[in-house]
Amino acid sequence: METPDSKGFRVDGLEQALSYIGECPPAVLREVITFPDEATEAERVRGIRAWHDALLEGRLPATDSWPPPHITAHARKALEALGMVRFLKGNQELVNHLLRDLMAAFRQGQELFQSEVLRQLQELEALERKRLEEKERAKKAKAKAKEKAPGSGRQQPSQAVALPPNVLQVLRAMARQQVLSQEADADHGITETWGERARAWASIAEVFDDLGQILGRGHDLSLGILRHAGWKNLVRLHELVKGLPQLMQVVRTLGRLQAGGEETSVAEEVFEPVRRLEEERRNVPTPHVPAETKGVTRSGDISRMLPSEAAQLGHPVLELLWHARRAEAALLTYEVQGTEVDRTLAERERMEARKRERTKLERGPVVAVIDTSGSMHGLPEQVAKALVLAALRTAHAEKRRCYLFAFSGPGQLADQELDLGPEGIGRLLDFLGFTFGGGTDIGAVESVVSHLEKPDWTKADVLIVSDGEFPVSSQVKKVVDAAREKGTRFHGLQIGNSGSTGMHELCDPVHVFTDWAAIMK
Repeated sequence: METPDSKGFRVDGLEQALSYIGECPPAVLREVITFPDEATEAERVRGIRAWHDALLEGRLPATDSWPPPHITAHARKALEALGMVRFLKGNQELVNHLLRDLMAAFRQGQELFQSEVLRQLQELEALERKRLEEKERAKKAKAKAKEKAPGSGRQQPSQAVALPPNVLQVLRAMARQQVLSQEADADHGITETWGERARAWASIAEVFDDLGQILGRGHDLSLGILRHAGWKNLVRLHELVKGLPQLMQVVRTLGRLQAGGEETSVAEEVFEPVRRLEEERRNVPTPHVPAETKGVTRSGDISRMLPSEAAQLGHPVLELLWHARRAEAALLTYEVQGTEVDRTLAERERMEARKRERTKLERGPVVAVIDTSGSMHGLPEQVAKALVLAALRTAHAEKRRCYLFAFSGPGQLADQELDLGPEGIGRLLDFLGFTFGGGTDIGAVESVVSHLEKPDWTKADVLIVSDGEFPVSSQVKKVVDAAREKGTRFHGLQIGNSGSTGMHELCDPVHVFTDWAAIMK
């Protein structure tokens, strides 16, 4: 029977000894266990776990854990040069994928380090052997010259000198130190694999601020977007928007103010004058508080009497004089004075902050109606696309909805809601890559007005972007006037034509854009 002190095999003990395996990210378990270095499995697991947790937080880990800095230097330099770690925050899928590439880079770095140390060691050993051989030949030549033996001038063939173990240990340390002092290059594998994706995320974040985090969720989503025809214009249109502040001014005026959805009111802190009774304190000088002595005076106060006056009480005649002077309050006494606090109530006016509830107002949705006819081809097309991009960025920042209508000839109408999800980005890029052409049929405005009758779009404003070269039928005019009576505002952006056109019959106000010089830069 096995006793508690026996040293037999215990399954629970084995599980406890290998419990650290559960901390290793499953995606790189095999690579961590089989890594060729002197660290223990537990040290490697803790080290790769530190990398996993740091990358998931959007940062690089500290250099005090496994793998050592001389192994990770190449990978760290590549990640820092790409600037991609911030896009990994909270993205488990991408972190796992990057960890597999990092483990391959670490293994390559370990092999490179060992081979470089070996090369340096061989060079140092050769130099040391050469030094010892020359020293030995010089010693033998000196000994033969002293003995003057025949044939002393003949040189004996040199034999390879065996280096002592302590010398080899010193040379190995020197070789290792020389390799450690070399500056590491960026890991080529990580740069080649992740470079295009990192540049994509950086470009997307530049245009859409936080959109880089959204696109980083899919492993190949950003690369697919870069291959889209609309992507070629996205960054350039963003620069165009920044160079045309009047476009942003037009977009900011869109959307009627309305009460907030979930929050019907917000607390507003205001300052108001308030009259309150406050206690006022004053220090009043008074002789009744003996706080300090100021001099000598005449009084009948025995407690403050001078010693010369008290001496008269011991004489039978002067005692009578003392009583007379005391009755007349003519005794010489010390003059004392102090202050006492006088408390009174006074009414004062002061400004106080108060919380006041008010209705929270938000701007409504935006509906952009873009003329995609042939007359808009070229520079007007670029302005129209830039305006759509500006409207979408503003709507995303202010949590407003944005809808796009693109019209051309009769029956040519495309509509879609724009958002910054993966599908919405695809629809936006489809529009940005679309080349304008065809005729002009402003009758598409009737479909726009029908869309405004939906519950979520009743407070929307409409922005029509066109060169204004279209006739307005009485039916279209009637539909627009009816929507305007319900509160809908129709803004117009007329591009390349400063005269009175059909745009002025539909929109009020009409913003005329003629600043072509900003586009040509």
